[in-house]
Order: sequence, then structure tokens, then C-alpha cells
Amino acid sequence: MSVMVLVGGHGCGVTVSSLALALSSARPSLLVEAAAKQASIRSGYRQGAWGGEVGLWHLAQAHLQNQLAEAFEAHLRPLDVEGNRLLLPGLTDPTQAAALAGTWEPLSLLLQAMDQHAGYDVVVDSGQAVVDGGGLHPRLFPAVLAHRADVVLLVVRNSLTSVAQTLPVARLLQGELERQGSGADALRLLVIQELSMAAGGLRTDAIARRFAVPVVDMLPWDATAGTLFTHGSQRPPKLMKLGLVKQARKTMQAIGVEVNTRRRALDMPAAPVSSPVVAGVLQRLSSSRQASPGPPQDPRLGVSAHG
Repeated sequence: MSVMVLVGGHGCGVTVSSLALALSSARPSLLVEAAAKQASIRSGYRQGAWGGEVGLWHLAQAHLQNQLAEAFEAHLRPLDVEGNRLLLPGLTDPTQAAALAGTWEPLSLLLQAMDQHAGYDVVVDSGQAVVDGGGLHPRLFPAVLAHRADVVLLVVRNSLTSVAQTLPVARLLQGELERQGSGADALRLLVIQELSMAAGGLRTDAIARRFAVPVVDMLPWDATAGTLFTHGSQRPPKLMKLGLVKQARKTMQAIGVEVNTRRRALDMPAAPVSSPVVAGVLQRLSSSRQASPGPPQDPRLGVSAHG
């Protein structure tokens, strides 16, 4: 299991990549929309399934009332029919972002518990890096989630422009993770193959050398999947037939190997769950899903208990 944070430095691709990873995981998964902007999955991929009554901002309010764990459970929504893949929808108004400054820390502990005690792969879409004074912005970026993640995936396209404009973000993240996270080696690159080699696209080994950061994998540029994940569809295709989802399943396996290797090297024990409320939430979420996730199916094709 793992907690991974995806972050962008230039251009788009973070949300589509996050969705692809969450939907293709061989284990149950939780996707968290944590970017400090209007989230797109509820209106895009899920085509307005919920409104502003659901989502991350409500957790900030609940945290002030010491009810974060209960609100966390109540605001999860399905990404598949069986309830094996869940979504914590993000903000509906970017002005809400600053209110979450005090919520990231306790939320990060909940996400760790979802991984270590409930058996979920946790995928965090943190959007574009927001910089303040040489580091990540403490109020307009979920920096604490990156600090506590098993791996931080910097999304970069395989073009010269994307590489050039993302390099400074990589250096910033390395410094941030070294100072406040588990080390600069938590950073990995997730490459989007925007250009073919014939059109001037860079190879993953060349990109890794430029950044001096390992590439965990390259995801294909899949227009069909990109349109589906960005805008949704009344007649969605079978997800496992999409090239992006097929490759993302292999990417998740590669990430799992990286995380397990790093955890053994750091000798990081699982954090205990001391709150009976949190323990109850984890137990309910564990028992409500199927034992082994099958191929992901669009939740609009059926009804889930989390809906």
C-alpha cells in the first residue's frame, strides 16, 4: 500500500494522471482532490453527480468541531460501482483554500491510516505547485501531504518546454522534502508522452538525467481517456480497454515496488490508531468494499453504498 502525492510544475496532466492511477490500482484506492483551486472531477468525469454540499472544504469546518474523521467518511464518494475506489472531492471555490491550512496535518494522518490500517492506495492530486519564499506555500498548497507521502510524483511532459519549466519545481521539491519530509529521494518523475520520438519527444532516460531524479514510468498521451476523465461521457467506454488505464496499472505496480523498497530502507513502522472514532471509520470502510477489486467500472452504470 502507499500514499502518493502528484504535483505539476508546468502544463496540465495531474488530474488525469491521478484518476488513471486511482482507477487502475490492483488494491482498493482513495483519490483526494487537494489542489487549492476548483476541483474538476465532480463536474467533469462524474458529470455533476454532487454539488458544493460534498467535499474537502467541509472537512475544515468539521476539524474545528473535532469531528474530522466522521466528516472524512461522510464526504467520500464512489469512483466505481463496487465502492473499492473512492473519491474525496475537492474545492468548489478557490477562496476556500486558505481555510484548510490547519486541516492538512490531521488529514495527512487519516490518509496514512487509510493506507496502513484499511488497506487503500491513496492518490493525492495536489495540482500545480504553489511557491512562497523558496518553498511550498503553507496555506495555498497541501505541503504537509507531500511531506508525509511515501512518494511525491512530479508530473512532466516529454517536451523540452515542459522539462525546462518543471526543472526549478523539482529542485524546490527536493529541498522541501529534505528539510520537512522523509528525504529528497521521495521525489520521482511521472512522464506524460505528449510527443513521439519522431516529433522531438524526449526519452525517459534523458529526462531522468536532466532532473537527476528517477522516472517511475511514462504514461501515454491518450486522447480518449483524457476527454473521458476531463469531461465525462454519457456512454463511457470500458476503462480497461483504454491505453492510459492499461499502462497506469503497470505504473501502480512500479510505484508499489519503489515504496516498499524505500519503506524497508527507512524502517518506517505503521503509525498506531489511538482514536476509537478513527478506528471505527477504518473498519467500516474496510468491510464495505469487495475483497479484491476487479476491473474498474463507471459508477453511473450501477449503485454503490457510498453514493
